[in-house]
Amino acid sequence: MKFFLCLLLAIAGQSLAQSQDEFVDYLLEIQAQAETVHQLMEGTFDNMRFTMSDQLIDLNRDLIARMNGALEEVEQIKEDTEELVSGSSAQQACLDVATANWELEIEWVGQALQRCASQANLDITGATADVHSAIEDAQVQSTELQNIVVRGFIDWNAIDYTESISTIVGAQINEKYEYFQQVTQPALERTLQEIFDLRTDMLPRIMTCVDRGVERFNNYARVIRDTLHFCQ
Repeated sequence: MKFFLCLLLAIAGQSLAQSQDEFVDYLLEIQAQAETVHQLMEGTFDNMRFTMSDQLIDLNRDLIARMNGALEEVEQIKEDTEELVSGSSAQQACLDVATANWELEIEWVGQALQRCASQANLDITGATADVHSAIEDAQVQSTELQNIVVRGFIDWNAIDYTESISTIVGAQINEKYEYFQQVTQPALERTLQEIFDLRTDMLPRIMTCVDRGVERFNNYARVIRDTLHFCQ
């Protein structure tokens, strides 16, 4: 009788151990699914960073090229005008009138280009900060998935919920991933669009700002040339 009872207990213990092993294996599988979703999310964040970086590199290259070009144009206008003044045969009184505000105009065009660069920097910094902030907020969801199974043991009694805890956690993973796909990812893409909009909106505006600064300086130099021509 004792032998039969021990045999039943052994069989029951073996069945329980097997059941627990299957349960643990299933939880590990759920954790693996959570980690897969976590990696997909992190991959999305990395792609956003890479895309933003590539866009900003090209954008800054174009901005710097235009600013350097503008500086070269201004320097050439300055040299040509000052050479014309120094070689002019016009009376000194005429020269004084023609060049009265020349130094102020040189200072003004420098400040104008500074304002253009400052506005570009503000726009780029603002759009970049929005993307970083959006990614940081979204990473909270990603981080929660890393320990979702462990948290399941904290939120529910594993003894009472042995049969359902894995189902509960699995449903949570699916819910978080669906939310990420339907809400978070589109929001991230809209924020990233701000970086692309810099090229179509900000870049032409800054180019116009630079062009106007150079154009005003060139117009003043032309006034000097015309004035000296009439004075001779």
